[in-house]
Amino acid sequence: MSVRRGGRRVGRAAAALLAGLLMLPAACGVAPTGVVDAGPAPVISGTPTLVTIYLLRNGRLWPTRVAARSPHVNDVLDALFAASGRTSNQLSTSLTGLTLAQVQLVRYAPDAGSRNDPDNILSLRVRLFVSGWKITRTAMAQITCTARLQPEIWAVEIAHATPDKNGPLKVHTCREFWDLAPKDGHLPP
Repeated sequence: MSVRRGGRRVGRAAAALLAGLLMLPAACGVAPTGVVDAGPAPVISGTPTLVTIYLLRNGRLWPTRVAARSPHVNDVLDALFAASGRTSNQLSTSLTGLTLAQVQLVRYAPDAGSRNDPDNILSLRVRLFVSGWKITRTAMAQITCTARLQPEIWAVEIAHATPDKNGPLKVHTCREFWDLAPKDGHLPP
């Protein structure tokens, strides 16, 4: 049997194929929906962002501009640890031999004695798990003060991670390290 269409004959197989194609969208059992706007498309930038990290000059914290993937705190801390292999201009670091094992960002739950900044609606606590030999006081200062440069970070917790367990998280503020501030300079709170 054949079907006549517009003066041409269409075979049985072609008619079955056409009917199957017309039923295909309804065959999956999911009703079609309208367009859902999910915001702008992601953009990948090949241009690094310049961020500030703290390296050491003459045993004191020294603000230094370096390239990072983005200004996000994870990328800034990655840039800080990556800088341990390429210091120059009389700059050094106490992070040599240490590895940033994990970074966690959690909402900061303020207690009665903490800051209350009505202009900053997003406040985060950064938890860092650092592996390697020993975390010195200057290494903690570099990590803490670099993280505190980000306005959304209100608290920094650092733990020494070993292959079999993580040490306790200890809260640090940059104020602990103000004695390491550059001469005629200041550090974040």
